[in-house]
Amino acid sequence: MSTFQNILSWAGIIVLGLASAVLEDLLFMNILVPYAPISWDLTGNLFWVFTVPLAQLMALAVTGTLAWFLGLRQPARLIAFWASWTGGRAIMLTLFNNPLQDILIYLSWIALWCAVIGLLAHLAGAGKVAREG
Repeated sequence: MSTFQNILSWAGIIVLGLASAVLEDLLFMNILVPYAPISWDLTGNLFWVFTVPLAQLMALAVTGTLAWFLGLRQPARLIAFWASWTGGRAIMLTLFNNPLQDILIYLSWIALWCAVIGLLAHLAGAGKVAREG
């Protein structure tokens, strides 16, 4: 890969991480809330165990798929993606005056999703080595 392509892929990883931070709220407000049954209280008891993870997974499905093609399976790029997603989300939530414990819950879910991606990348790499060896 040329140096220019490498720089573009790193920039893409960081931009996609920041996009995930914003996309969560957009998907929550424009998809989850309008189309969920009224009987589901998406802002009440289900919020931290259903709504937040689902919004993050929807955002990750879009940005993570694109980032995977940019080399997200590499640990350094995954850490850059995680850091930009976490940083963007923390800044955004702070600007909206969310309490610290709420911000930490959001960031904990993000860390879980990135750890799962890292585990999948590791297992995919181990399977590739086993098939080749």
